[in-house]
Amino acid sequence: MPNNKLALEWLSFAERNLETAKLLNHHNHYTDVIAIDIQQSVEKTFKAVFAFYGKKIPRTHSLEILYNFVLTKDIIRDIDKKKLLLISDYYISERYPGPRYFSPDKDEINDSIEFAEIILNQIKDHF
Repeated sequence: MPNNKLALEWLSFAERNLETAKLLNHHNHYTDVIAIDIQQSVEKTFKAVFAFYGKKIPRTHSLEILYNFVLTKDIIRDIDKKKLLLISDYYISERYPGPRYFSPDKDEINDSIEFAEIILNQIKDHF
């Protein structure tokens, strides 16, 4: 059974993360910090689809896993999977120091923000 109210709550949180990323980017904040908000925005956007369709929200940060479910609902178009995997990796590589840590450059952040916004808008249009 669809749960539009819960889906819209997830989308509201996703919008907040995306707005935070944009604001931090505008102020030339650390790109590794911005990257986490971008990843969180996409993750919460995808989880809104689970909520809408009354499915249990998976406890994962993997955008690929979440995206595979979203694909079954035919509500998103023309998504570059390489960009999606790059953004998914932000959550792991940017949160903790170590061998996987990297700081995305400004161009990559700008591209990722635009990509996240496209995903958010496509899914919002579905609800």
